[in-house]
Amino acid sequence: RELTSFWFLGKANNSFVLDDISMKAIFLLFHALIFSRVKFSTHAFVANHQRLTRFYSTRARYSLPNSTGKRINDYYAKRVESPKRYDLSESSLKLSPVDLSPLSSSSETISALLSNESIKGAFSVATFLPQPFWALLILIPNSGVTKKIMGGYEVLFALSLVHFFIVAASVGQPEGTAPLEQFNLVFDPTGDPQGSMMSMMTYSNFVSEEWSHVLTWDLFVGRWIWLDGLRRGIFTPHSVLLCNLIGPPGLLLHFATCAVTGKDVFVNDTPVEEFTDE
Repeated sequence: RELTSFWFLGKANNSFVLDDISMKAIFLLFHALIFSRVKFSTHAFVANHQRLTRFYSTRARYSLPNSTGKRINDYYAKRVESPKRYDLSESSLKLSPVDLSPLSSSSETISALLSNESIKGAFSVATFLPQPFWALLILIPNSGVTKKIMGGYEVLFALSLVHFFIVAASVGQPEGTAPLEQFNLVFDPTGDPQGSMMSMMTYSNFVSEEWSHVLTWDLFVGRWIWLDGLRRGIFTPHSVLLCNLIGPPGLLLHFATCAVTGKDVFVNDTPVEEFTDE
């Protein structure tokens, strides 16, 4: 310490230039003196950094003669100019409070989305969304527009999503779609299944689920009747209309139409190659 004070701190008003060899020797000695005293503790590490800071501020008064000096300058400049890496003071270790308001608002949004009001809205969607597509199948079954829209499964997929939303939203409600014991009683042959089903109909979420369930499958069957009519040249609007109104009787009417027009009633839709021997 005395030696470094002699070389660097010297006289406050004087400035001199050190040759390269002397500068290297002094820096080696300086590091030996400092790091021999370092102990593996936080306080020693911080104290060492403070020494380097003081040294750099003192060294800045002197000029170094060559590239070696420049590298040393750059090295210590980087270490001193970024002291936050070594700031282990108590204030730097304090944790700032985490703002949980975005999570709270997101939770409120999800709760509102899965509320009974949302289920009621989905019930209306499940009721009215299929009707334009029924109109296409009944009024213009051979139109290119009908074939383009109803030839794929996009409409059925959308209706299935509405039904799934109703089920998922109902799960978050206190009683779900209906109490589980009520479901068990419906499938109890020794009890009163019909009475249990009527009891379940008193739960609004169960009504929404069943209604969207029925309407989606009705459209699925009505679409199949329409496709079968296109494939085999059978008139289908009356059968599709009845399927929309009361479901399965529409399918029976389609079978009756096939019989009257001389078409096969029960056609096996399995691909022909499934029946061929390998």
